[in-house]
Amino acid sequence: MAALDTFPNLPQPGEISICERNGRICTLPINEVDASSSCNQLAGYPEINIGRELFHHAAVHLRENHRTLMVPVNETLIKRITRTFFEEGAVEALNEAANIDSHQYNPIVGSLSRYLLTLIGVGNRVKFFFKPHLKEQGVHCVGKYTQTKDWSKSAIRCIRWHSNCFKVAIAASDDSIRVYSDEPTIVPVLKSGLQKSVTSLAWRPLTAGELAVGCQNGTLVWNVDPNSLITRPLSQAIQLRYGNHFPVTSVEWSPNGCLLATASINDSDVLIWDVDQNRQVPLRRVGPPCALLKWCPTGSRLCSTTVSNVFRVWQTDKWTPDRWTVNHGTIQSVVWSRTGSHLLFVTTDDCFLYSLGFVEDEVFTSTMMPKSALPIADLSKISIGEAEVGGHPQALAWCPQNQYLAVTFKETPAIAIFNTVLHRCQLNITPLCFITGIGIESASCISFQENPGRRSSDKMKTVLTIGWSSGRIQYFPFV
Repeated sequence: MAALDTFPNLPQPGEISICERNGRICTLPINEVDASSSCNQLAGYPEINIGRELFHHAAVHLRENHRTLMVPVNETLIKRITRTFFEEGAVEALNEAANIDSHQYNPIVGSLSRYLLTLIGVGNRVKFFFKPHLKEQGVHCVGKYTQTKDWSKSAIRCIRWHSNCFKVAIAASDDSIRVYSDEPTIVPVLKSGLQKSVTSLAWRPLTAGELAVGCQNGTLVWNVDPNSLITRPLSQAIQLRYGNHFPVTSVEWSPNGCLLATASINDSDVLIWDVDQNRQVPLRRVGPPCALLKWCPTGSRLCSTTVSNVFRVWQTDKWTPDRWTVNHGTIQSVVWSRTGSHLLFVTTDDCFLYSLGFVEDEVFTSTMMPKSALPIADLSKISIGEAEVGGHPQALAWCPQNQYLAVTFKETPAIAIFNTVLHRCQLNITPLCFITGIGIESASCISFQENPGRRSSDKMKTVLTIGWSSGRIQYFPFV
């Protein structure tokens, strides 16, 4: 089993890793690093720093109490209860009526309100006993199920490369999405009143500019004209919303671009959308809500995780699921191999990387072998000098050629890179290097470029795009 203690040492203090070349890591002094131009193969890549581009960016978004912004006025008890009901809901209205500190407190109304609050509390305890996942709902818990480290505080919320052309979408903390391409002078900015708390992005394959966005209000689909010379698209996004299927925490297009799968932590069903017809079909299941989706590159399987220890692998020909469970915690991140023969995943409660093999619709190659995932790497936290690396994993990214696997961590800032070799049903994994940021930067989110296109060198295998906590984007090529 691979482990972090067999990795090469971290870059020396004052240095930063800029690329991997023939199995060796190239470094430069920090004061000589100049964005993407630090490596010759990246001369055509756009220089991006979201932290500088945000007009009103702050490390933490504080929600001020609206009452502190109002001039105090004398209201009758009925008016105050009515206003609270329409602004904050029935429970807060009952709390207002039951507040004995109010100078207009009414004993009869207060007693009745406390009685109703007690009944609601008993009902909630019964509901949470049978469905404990309902304790956490709404946007405040979205960050727990996203692939971005410190999602609520991060300047960069999500990074997604287009699979067919040189185009990358980056979601920022101000709910805007910037689209960078091989035309550096034109950077479309996608923004809408419906686009709040962006969690995931997905480019539609075989199209030039159709982008699906998972957010608080469901799913939005933008159509970015690649020939447009303006930075703000004239057309608005199409909203896809169904029942209580929001906020959406994961969006994934099928490899042929015909279907869009969405998951919400408020809904146990996965929705399969025919976007062109604006129709959806739910994959109905009883149990905890779904959190994360990942479509197999061949299109034959769809992995859906939940907010509990259950995850499913759907056979997309007949939409039948195989149900799996993990011993502890929930699935944190998953990635598929390009042939669909292996599913790699990490969980929230341990520090191991697991592999689940699929060969001809059967797990592993022999029916005599146990149908279970195998741990293939120990990611436990270790100390290298004065620095700590590893720990509980945050996200996985596997390059399209399945040669490099990147892992980010929740408690430590460095990224671990593994070499992977996939031969039929065998997977070999070996440690390669650590990637660190500048100063106290930590990796917020990562994404491998799916199609290097004409901007890349013939010698470049793939490029890992890193969104650091400072808002800086780094390209790390493997040459």
